[in-house]
Amino acid sequence: MKKIFGFIGVLFLIILIWFSFFKTYDHQIEFTVDLPQGTIYHMILDPNTWDNKSIKTEHKALFESIKQTMKINQTPFELLWEFKNINDTNSRVKLYFKNKNHSLSERYKSLFNQSQNLDSLIQISKHLKDSADKFSEIFNITIQGIDTINSTAYLYIEHQAKRADKARYMINSNPLLFSKNQDSLVTKNGKTFVKVNYWQPKTDSISFRYAFPVESQKKYPVDQLVKADTLASQKALKAIFHGNYSISDQAWLAMYHYAKRKGIELDLSPVEIYFNNPMLGGDDTKWKTEIYMPIKE
Repeated sequence: MKKIFGFIGVLFLIILIWFSFFKTYDHQIEFTVDLPQGTIYHMILDPNTWDNKSIKTEHKALFESIKQTMKINQTPFELLWEFKNINDTNSRVKLYFKNKNHSLSERYKSLFNQSQNLDSLIQISKHLKDSADKFSEIFNITIQGIDTINSTAYLYIEHQAKRADKARYMINSNPLLFSKNQDSLVTKNGKTFVKVNYWQPKTDSISFRYAFPVESQKKYPVDQLVKADTLASQKALKAIFHGNYSISDQAWLAMYHYAKRKGIELDLSPVEIYFNNPMLGGDDTKWKTEIYMPIKE
């Protein structure tokens, strides 16, 4: 019996020492969201997500983790977010907190349910989850597997932008690009699309061509802005996106994580093909986009 009590005492002492001096963070919260890992990563980095404007990003590992500082009840806290993809469009989020001034006191107060800061920290995680859940309701992504991009001639206008600004540049290009078809200089023979030259996930910057396919002809009505080219046939990972075209690139993030999980090496130059005309309005959650992410061979 003495040995049992002795063992329990030693075990308790080890746990107490670990809890007091070796535990890295004071609190931990874990939850899941119906969003790709990259989407929730960018939501946390976006200052517009937070009411607390004291938040500052100290370090980030692309789509894997973010370390931030934030003042809560006038107390500086360190926050560490970690992300793990569950499947194509679901992720697990782990959030760790540390009181930068009084970490040991924070731990014991929370142990006895006396920490005022913990309630505020729980509200932060709840706010993020609620925002993520609301965002996930306005679009749907289905990854269909390996397919082929069809070859076609096309007219385009090229842009350099941040991924989030893609739709604005597309809208601004409409009058000039589509005047070529309206003036019967070419015959449009398919759906409007975007061909991305490159997507750089670390900076979230893109170079892309806003385009429509045309029937092949000897000479095209090009000028300083409108150019012509041919889209090459290529094997690609295919996804279907339903939602507003301004956020269709959320599917890129899902495809990125899908390919990583499946061991598929992608060329980050997706092609988006749009099946609806936004000018006609309607329920934008039903707008359809086919997205092809080329596979490196």
